[in-house]
Amino acid sequence: MSKLTQKAIKESFIKLLDQKPIDRITIKDITDDCGISRNTFYYHYSDLPALVEELLMESAEELMQTYPSIDSLEEALNVAARFVLDSRRSVRHIYNSSHRYIYERCLMKVSRRVIAAYFDMAVPDSVLSGDEREIMIDYYKCLCYGMIADWCESGMKDDYADDFKKLLSIRSKMLSFDIYDSP
Repeated sequence: MSKLTQKAIKESFIKLLDQKPIDRITIKDITDDCGISRNTFYYHYSDLPALVEELLMESAEELMQTYPSIDSLEEALNVAARFVLDSRRSVRHIYNSSHRYIYERCLMKVSRRVIAAYFDMAVPDSVLSGDEREIMIDYYKCLCYGMIADWCESGMKDDYADDFKKLLSIRSKMLSFDIYDSP
C-alpha cells in the first residue's frame, strides 16, 4: 500500500506541475488531487523539495539505465539534454522556481554520469592515470552541465543540438592547434 501511495503522490504532483509553476503547488493541492491526508503525505516525504528530488533522481536513474554506454561526446550531451526534454514543461517550472537548486544538483549528477560513461567506452585506462581521468571527467561534466543550464536559462528555445555540434567542431579545431608551440 505504501508504494501505491507514493506513486499516487508522485503522479498527482507531476500532473499539477505540468499545469502550473511549482511555487504555486501546495501540499494541500497534491493531497486533494490524490485523495490522501496531509499526514499521509508527510509520512512519505518531509516536504515538497524531498518529493521533487526523489522524482528527479528517479528520472535520472531511468535515463542512465536507458543509455548504459555512450559512444561520443555529442551523444553524452544529448543524453544529458534528454533529462530536460523528457519533461520539458515540468523542468521549466522547477528551473524557474525557488527549487532550482534541486534540479541543478540532479543535472550535475546526470552530466557526470554520462561523461563518465563516455570515458569508460572511449578512453582506455592506459591513456590517462586515475587522477587525470577524474580531472577530464570533471572538466567535461562542467561543460555539459553549463551548456544545458545556459539552454534552460534561455528558455529552452534554441536548438541545443546545433550548439553542441558547433562546440565539438570547435573543440576538434582547438585540439589540432597546439597553443604551447612557439614560433
